[in-house]
Amino acid sequence: MKSIYCVLKSGGAYAEQHVQWLKKQCDTHAPGVSFFCLTDLSTIHGVRTLPLQHDWSGWWAKIELFKYDDVFYLDLDTVILNDIRYMLSLSDFHAIRNFKNHKRWWKVVLGSAVMTWGKSPRFIYDDFTPALTRKYENKKKQNRWRDQGYNHDALKGRFDALQDIFPRRILSYKLDQLGNTPPEADIICFHGYPRPWEADEPWVPHLEHADNH
Repeated sequence: MKSIYCVLKSGGAYAEQHVQWLKKQCDTHAPGVSFFCLTDLSTIHGVRTLPLQHDWSGWWAKIELFKYDDVFYLDLDTVILNDIRYMLSLSDFHAIRNFKNHKRWWKVVLGSAVMTWGKSPRFIYDDFTPALTRKYENKKKQNRWRDQGYNHDALKGRFDALQDIFPRRILSYKLDQLGNTPPEADIICFHGYPRPWEADEPWVPHLEHADNH
């Protein structure tokens, strides 16, 4: 059975309370599903953690996800509104299509905010080196797209988009212009600003301070 995963690399915009916030949502909307956080923190109270083995910064830490099989991955700025367990049944690699339809080599680039697989495409991890980050973060060239661009190239642009499998069940807060009314969807991706807890929407769960007890 698949487990839900997230990643927290310390020193950035996110902290342990954001992991606890996401896990609480998963406990409500995916009861009985195991939840893990890949992190360089020694512990996160109430959350089962797995150690990051490399000092890869920011979103590049997500590459370590590909060491594992049976993964359903969510970014930490994800809001879950309904039961998502039905999405965990997919066996092949699936990811969201990036909401702005950015392209590399005429193919829409995958988004890494929601991804899932049974058997891992482990070569994404095995073939990665920190030197590659310069290529995918080159601000002088268009269509680099960071870890998403690397994943896309490693997969040669071949992936199944979750929006095609589950139409209108995964939405973008910004691009779908969501407001105060609870959206008719199951997963809402914020991908940037505002963060969910900054959006002041009644359907976004309250962010509490980290529970360290």
